[in-house]
Amino acid sequence: MSDETAAEPVAGYLQTTHWSLPQFLLVFGVGLVVSLLATIVATTLGGDDLSVQAFAIIFGAQSLGSLGTMWWLSRTRGSGSLRDDFGLRLDLSDFWAIFAGFGLQIGLALLTAPLVYLFFGDDPPQQQVSEIAGSSSSLGDAVLIVLALGLLAPLTEEMMFRGMLLSRAARALSRTASIVVTAATFALIHLLDPSALIYLPGLFVIGVVLALVSLRRGDLSLAIPIHAGINLTAALLLLFGDELVDWAEEQQEQLQGLIHLFFS
Repeated sequence: MSDETAAEPVAGYLQTTHWSLPQFLLVFGVGLVVSLLATIVATTLGGDDLSVQAFAIIFGAQSLGSLGTMWWLSRTRGSGSLRDDFGLRLDLSDFWAIFAGFGLQIGLALLTAPLVYLFFGDDPPQQQVSEIAGSSSSLGDAVLIVLALGLLAPLTEEMMFRGMLLSRAARALSRTASIVVTAATFALIHLLDPSALIYLPGLFVIGVVLALVSLRRGDLSLAIPIHAGINLTAALLLLFGDELVDWAEEQQEQLQGLIHLFFS
């Protein structure tokens, strides 16, 4: 491929509707404003420490605000089809990609662990969602966390970042530039929680992978389940991390006992 061809915009990716950057910012802004209003209500009623239920309400309100705005834009500025306008296509045959998300999240955690340890030792900063998940005490709390992180977040963020922003970038930039710009934006927006700073490299890599599979498929049919797998892995580790560590240590002790029994 020549340099001239490589610099050409990406043709054909979700071009039924030509979304603009202001429209993307509108979707993001509505979700942010709705979440702030929900936060005010939640803290007024429940105090400064957010419960899992309050988090679910706030995150749900943010997601529904953004999803509702995208639905309205599709009806008034687009074709009226969420599939054509945002690439929203889900097929059971693609749900294997959830396990690809599991693998990607675990791989990134292992790769970035030395960096986290270098800067923060054994006490890395905890994102707010980690602290909230750590306070969960019931099956209902766990279900709310899984629904918020494993369903609402992947759906909303993929429609926004890969459905709107990537399709906009694809009209003006080369394939590589579109991927880099949207992945960087995806990572940097997570700095709304400053504790996410140390996780920016991993978030950028995730953004690159999700942009690549979206461009390859021409829709979000793989990006959504991969994103869901990434978030579900994080949610399960947050909710059951201590139990998993205890189980692993117990298996290790039993294995060592067997080795000692047979080889001593």
